Amino acid sequence: MKIRPTIIESVAVAGFFVLGLLLRVWHLDREAVEHFDEGIYSSVLWYDGAFEGSYPARELFAPPLLSTMIEAASLLPGVGDFAPFLPAVLLGSLTTIALWLLARAWFGSAAGIFIAAVVSMSDFHVIYSRMALTDVPCLFWIIGSVYFGTLSIQKQSFRDAAVAGFLCGLAWWTKYTGWLPLAIVFSGVGTWWVWVGRKSITVFRVAQLLGVMLLSALLTFAPWWWQLQDVGGYAAVSKNHANYLQSFSMETFNVWSTNLGSQLACQFWNDGAYGGISLGLGLLAAALFRWKAAGRSTGNADSGESGGVGFSGGFPSIMLLIRFFVAAVALTVLALRIWTPLLLTSLALGGFGGMFLWPVLRRSWSRRAAGDLSPTAEGALSLSPSDLESAATIDPALGLCTTLTWFLGMLVATPLYHPYARLFFPLLASVWLAAAGGISWWLESNVSVARRTAGVPAGTVAATPRSWGQQLVTWMLITAVLTSVLRLDEANELGVASFEEIFHASLFTDRTSIVGSARDLADACVLSATGKWVPRAAAAAEGETIRPSAVLKALEIPAPERPTFTVDEREQQRLVVYAYGEPAMLFHLSNAGLTAAPISHLNLRQPDGSEPVVPTFLIIGPNAKRTPGFWEKWFEQENDFEFVTESVYFPSDATLLDLFTPKWLSQHNEATLQKLELYRVK
Repeated sequence: MKIRPTIIESVAVAGFFVLGLLLRVWHLDREAVEHFDEGIYSSVLWYDGAFEGSYPARELFAPPLLSTMIEAASLLPGVGDFAPFLPAVLLGSLTTIALWLLARAWFGSAAGIFIAAVVSMSDFHVIYSRMALTDVPCLFWIIGSVYFGTLSIQKQSFRDAAVAGFLCGLAWWTKYTGWLPLAIVFSGVGTWWVWVGRKSITVFRVAQLLGVMLLSALLTFAPWWWQLQDVGGYAAVSKNHANYLQSFSMETFNVWSTNLGSQLACQFWNDGAYGGISLGLGLLAAALFRWKAAGRSTGNADSGESGGVGFSGGFPSIMLLIRFFVAAVALTVLALRIWTPLLLTSLALGGFGGMFLWPVLRRSWSRRAAGDLSPTAEGALSLSPSDLESAATIDPALGLCTTLTWFLGMLVATPLYHPYARLFFPLLASVWLAAAGGISWWLESNVSVARRTAGVPAGTVAATPRSWGQQLVTWMLITAVLTSVLRLDEANELGVASFEEIFHASLFTDRTSIVGSARDLADACVLSATGKWVPRAAAAAEGETIRPSAVLKALEIPAPERPTFTVDEREQQRLVVYAYGEPAMLFHLSNAGLTAAPISHLNLRQPDGSEPVVPTFLIIGPNAKRTPGFWEKWFEQENDFEFVTESVYFPSDATLLDLFTPKWLSQHNEATLQKLELYRVK
C-alpha cells in the first residue's frame, strides 16, 4: 500500500510539477486584482486595517481562509503586489501532486503520470491559478479529501477518515461548496459497496468510517459556522447563493442545457496549445514508464525469440513503444484541432466503458495485493515486481465508482448554477481522473496482450488478422491526424494565430490596465478637490476621456497633459472616493493613496442636502451598471452628482466571461473595453 515511485515516475512527475509552477509564476508582474471577487477577497490587505473590520458582506461571498492566506502572504518579505495571487499559485501548483497521488492510487502509476502532465499544463487551470479567487485553492483541498476518504475505506482506517474530514473542512473554509468531498465520497463508496465492496467490508464498518469523515468535517467548519450567526447564520449565505441557483420548474432543462453550453464554450474559449500538448506529452511519459516497467517480466517461454521477439531482453517489443508514440502524437494533433476539453471528455467516456467491460486495472490491483506474479493466461509471460508496483493501491472499482458518481453529479448540478466559467473545476477534475483511468487502462491492456503473445513460441500460432473494425479505426485516426495537420498549416498561413499568439495570448495576458486607470482617476480626484481640474468643455481639445498609458500607446492617442501625483502627495489631499460595486477598483485606489470605501447607495450629500464638507467622489463601472436596481437609484439622484471624467481599461477574458456569455462576447469586440465614470458630489 505504500507509495514507492520509480526513478522514471519521480522524474516525470517532478518535471511536470516544475513546469506547472513556472507557467503559474511566469510574468506574474502582469497580474492585477481585476475581477469583482478578487477585489472582495483581497480587501483584507487594505479595508480591514483602515476601517477596523471586514469588507461589507465579505462573509456572504466566501469563508475567510483565502483572505487569511492572502494576508499571510503579504507579510513575506519582497512579495509586494504578488500577495493576492500567491495562495492560488501555490495550491494550484500542488494540485498537480495531489491529482497524481489520487489517480495513481485509483488507476496505477501510468494514470498518475498522465494526469500530472494534464493538470500542470492545463490552460484553464493555469489562468485561474494566477488569480486571487477561491476555486483553485478549494479544488486542491477537495482532491486531498477525496483521496484520504477512499483510502480510509481501502485501509479501514479511522485516522485517514478523520484526515479526509479535516481537508473537507479546509475546502469548506475556502468556498461554501467545499462540502463537495462528502457528497463525492459518500456516493462513490455507496455505489462501490453495492457493486463489489460488500464482499470485503460490512455496511456497518463503511457507515462508521464515513461518519468519522462527516464528523471531522463538521468540527473543522464549526468555528466559522458559529461566527456566521452574527450576520444571519448559514441561512443568509444560502439565501445569497440561491440568487444564482436555478430552481426546478418546467424550464429547468432549457436553462440547464443553455448553461452547460455556456460552460463548455468557456472551456473552448480558454483552450490553448499548452493543454493540447499536455495530452500527448502525458501519454508519452506514461507509456514510456509502463513500457520500461513491463520489460522486467520473466516467463516460462524459451529465452530465444518467440513470435519474432523474445522476452529475454526483447519484451516488450519496440513496436509496442512505437504504437504508444504514434498514439501520443495523434492525441496532441487532435487536441490542437478539436479542442482539448472535448478530447479529454472522449477519453473519460472511453475510460468509464473500458474499465467496466474489461477490468484489467482491478486484476493488476488484486495481484499487487496478493504478490501474484503468475502468468495471466496459459503460455503468457509472468509478471515482474515492477508490474505490480505500477498497479493501483486502492481498488480501481472504488475509483471508478467514485469518479463516475462525481462526474454524473457535477454534470447535473453545475449547469443549474449561474454559468461562471470557474465553477467548472469540480466537473473538470472528474473528467481528468476518468481520462487518466482510460489512458492507464489502454496502456495496461496493450501490455497484457503483448505479454500473452510474447510467451508463445515462434511459428506455433499464426498471426491473427486484423478485423475490419480495427482497420477502419486505424484509417479514421490517420485521416483525422492528417487533416488536422493540414488545417493547422492553413490557419497559420491565413494568419489566424501565430505560434507566439497560441502559446502566450491567454496565459500571460497583461491585466494591469485597471491599475493605470485607477491612478488616472486618483489624479483627477486630487485635481478636482484642489480646484485645478480643467472643465469638461475646455478639456475637449486634450481628450475628454482619460486612458491608462498602456491603452494610450495601443490606441496611438496622445496622453492629456495633466499633472500626475505620487502616492504620498495623494495621501496628503483631504478627499474621499466611493465606488459602487467595484471592489477591485477600490483596492487600487487605496494603493494609489486615496481614502476609498465601498457603497451600496447614492445618498452622499449631507443630511440637509448640502454638499459634503470633504470633497467626495463616486465611481461607477460595469459591475454597478449590471446591479439590479442601480439605474432606478441613479435616475432619482443623478442631479446630486457632477461628471468629472471617465477612464477605460481592458479586462482579461476571465473577468469578461463572468460578465458576458462567450457567444455574446465573440460578437461584440467593444466589450473588451470597459468604462469607469468619475463623479463629484455637488
